[in-house]
Formats: sequence, structure tokens, C-alpha cells
Amino acid sequence: MRKVRDVFYIYANPTDNYYLYYGMEFKEFICCNPVRLENILVTDGNYITNNFNRSWLLETANGEDEIIELSKEDIYGLGNFHWIDYDNDIALNECTPEEKAEVLYLSHFGKPIKSPFFSKLNNKFVYLAHDDGWFCKLYCSDMSVFAEIIANKIIYSFSTSKRRKIYPMPEEIKNSLFELTKKGLLIDFSSIYRHNKCIGLSYYAIGHYEDMDDMYNNLDRNKYRADIKGYIEHNNKTWKMYTSHR
Repeated sequence: MRKVRDVFYIYANPTDNYYLYYGMEFKEFICCNPVRLENILVTDGNYITNNFNRSWLLETANGEDEIIELSKEDIYGLGNFHWIDYDNDIALNECTPEEKAEVLYLSHFGKPIKSPFFSKLNNKFVYLAHDDGWFCKLYCSDMSVFAEIIANKIIYSFSTSKRRKIYPMPEEIKNSLFELTKKGLLIDFSSIYRHNKCIGLSYYAIGHYEDMDDMYNNLDRNKYRADIKGYIEHNNKTWKMYTSHR
């Protein structure tokens, strides 16, 4: 039986500025994300710190160090883990009851009343996860940031030996993978192969899934039916991507 985190599935909805994904935990998101998070407001999840915000009656993690410490917690054990990032406490505390209601509605129902992005908070993300690593709906103000996240996750998975140096992924390959997220990209980390200086893995475009049980429990079927299949390799300082269409 496969381990829970051996594949990474990403579906992009550029029209509504969100991703649905499986296979990336919160700690990986923090590690792979090139965007610096100043602070986060935890809108759902039994996370308790000394940073209880009395204006919102919710917990916060403030600054890079606290967010990294939060990423080391048992996020899976929280069940739902929802948060929105924000610039500073002054702006957070100045939110009107209506603005608070919009944020909490978004956290509870998974969709915005107007927009998932709030000028007062200047948030880059809204992160709505259930069972850390199993399901996440991520609103992104800049959708292209996920190209970097995917590339970083692949690079980290390839960097298993101190003697093996993995070079940065070129923009054209990042962009090709990013485009495939619109078709439901499945990256299969269980298929990693190594030969001399070459390391690679397979990927598939399997379509749109919101039910990750259906996506994951039928992986073999979904990979077999994929409209696009291919593999990506890092070999002797060079990245290559191979694609075939059904």
C-alpha cells in the first residue's frame, strides 16, 4: 500500500485564484514557498499559543520564527487548519465587523463573499486544509508562485544525498509544469529512479478532482487514463522534460 505523501496532485483554477492539492504538508508549504509570510491568523484549528488576538478571538503566529515553529507542530492532529496571512497587527485589529465576517465566512465555507484578498490585511494567501497533507484549498493572489513551489518540492525530493547537487530548474520547465496544473497535475514521487548522475520521476495530467479519496484510491486507474504523461529528469546539471499525449 502506498504511503500517504508519495504523490503530489495539484489542480489550478485561475479564474477564481485557487489551487486544490494533495500531498504537501504545511511544513513543506512553508519550506517550498518563495513568498515571505509576515504573520498568520488561524481561523480554524485547535492551535493554542500565547498570541491570542482579543479583537478576533483567534490565535496568531507572528514573524518568521513563530511560523516555522508552528510548522513543526502536529498539524495533522488539528483536523482543519485554516489561516490567512496579514502584514501587521494594527491592520488586523482595525478590521471592521463586516471584514471579519467575510474572512470567517471564507474560512468556514471555503469560498469568498466578494474576494479572498483583503486590502487592509494585504494577504497573499488563504490556506484551507483538512488532515495536513490530504486536502488543501489555497487561494493565491499571485498564481504563478506555485510554479516555484512545485519546482522546490521536486528539487528537495531529488536532494537525498549530500554528494548529489541538484541545480535550479529552468523557467521553461517550471512554466510547463505550471500549465499542467490547469489539467490536474499528478507528480508521482513513488516513481523516482536513479542511475549514475541521472534522477527522475513520472508525472500525469489526470483531470479535476475535489474528492482526494477518489483521486488517491484510484491512482492506477487515473494514471492509466491520463491525457498527458511524461517524466522529468535531472542529469549532469541539466533538466529535461518529456511529454506524450494520449
